[in-house]
Amino acid sequence: MKLSRRKFIGGSAAVLATASGLQMGFAQAALPPGARGKTLVYLFLRGGIDGLNLVIPRTGTHRAEYEMKRPNIQVPVSGPGAMLNLNGQFGLHGSATGLKALYDSGKLAIVHAVGMPEGTGSRSHFDSQEMYELGTPGDLSTATGWLARHMISTPGLVTDAAIPSLSTGSSSPTSLLGDNTAMTLDDARYFHPNAGRYGNEHLDALAQIYAGTSSLDYAVQNSIDTINMLEQIDLELPAFYPDTSLADDLGLVAGMLKMNVGLQVATVDFGGWDTHNGQGNDGGGYFAGRVEILSQAIEAFMNDLASHGLENDVVLVVQSEFGRRVRENGNQGTDHGTAHPMLVIGGRVQGGVVYGTFPGIADDDLYLNTDVRATTDFREVLGDIVVNFMKNPNLDFVFPGYTGPISLGLTGGAELFGDGFE
Repeated sequence: MKLSRRKFIGGSAAVLATASGLQMGFAQAALPPGARGKTLVYLFLRGGIDGLNLVIPRTGTHRAEYEMKRPNIQVPVSGPGAMLNLNGQFGLHGSATGLKALYDSGKLAIVHAVGMPEGTGSRSHFDSQEMYELGTPGDLSTATGWLARHMISTPGLVTDAAIPSLSTGSSSPTSLLGDNTAMTLDDARYFHPNAGRYGNEHLDALAQIYAGTSSLDYAVQNSIDTINMLEQIDLELPAFYPDTSLADDLGLVAGMLKMNVGLQVATVDFGGWDTHNGQGNDGGGYFAGRVEILSQAIEAFMNDLASHGLENDVVLVVQSEFGRRVRENGNQGTDHGTAHPMLVIGGRVQGGVVYGTFPGIADDDLYLNTDVRATTDFREVLGDIVVNFMKNPNLDFVFPGYTGPISLGLTGGAELFGDGFE
């Protein structure tokens, strides 16, 4: 049988390995109706997104400063390549039509100017990604990721979940470091010890070889059970998904949710945001293409969930390791910056709102005279979701050292911020 990401009816965790040694496979079947929990999907935009060209000032002095500092790469208010109006003060990039539809339906909330506490961040891709995923700004020595700590501490974990946590990448991300339940599932063609003509015979032979009672025997037996379980799951993507790798990844997550395998957290990566050169002028070009892929894939994912009555059980969070500098560079691109917008999407999200306080982009407003200044700690955004949606009260364990508020009200848990805009 030929396998593809678009018709995954076979696959395996094989024998999973972790830093601590052998990990048992997953063998449970899908859960019965009514056993479903909440799911947090964490989509990380690798490379540092230019958030100022995703969520764009439309009016007033913010707009005047934006146009002056970005003479070529600015997204226009009207005409070809124009932004999509959000609330009169801000607009979405014109390629983000799917995100705009979610915003208009109240399922997308935007938190502008998110980052780490001042002085703790980094403009290094690696260091900044690590600190965000560890959940410990300024500290790269933390031994576990924030999603792993959530999984360890949450009282809401579904009992006997077949696949409690999932990474759709080729390797498990730092956010899941320390979660021994995490399954990494990238390309289905490689998740079987022999997915070719003699696949079943190969599994039968392995079952006979590892029929004993040692730890290795049990690990292989459970992994074979996992293969058999996954072969029961048809994860063929609906036709309305676009043909992109991001859509495939989100479609895989949606398929797991529809089959009710007990998925509590899932991670998805989407790269290509390091736009130092030729970012695209007047709302077009390379950046516009990345935004379109992002927007279309998220819209398809949410439509898929909605069509199966699952959109209220899922929150999708989108963030990056940093934003870009306010001024365009000499190559009509943008260099590494600081704050960026985060997106929070779901049926229970109090959307159709731009949250937070936009700090302004006049020279005196900038961080280090170059960057959008962070006014909302990223842990406040994630903490709101962990506590108020995922119902995990152990935020001091998930984000050690964080003592700030969790009052954004993204899922109805608290009052909204004042908008802080002109």
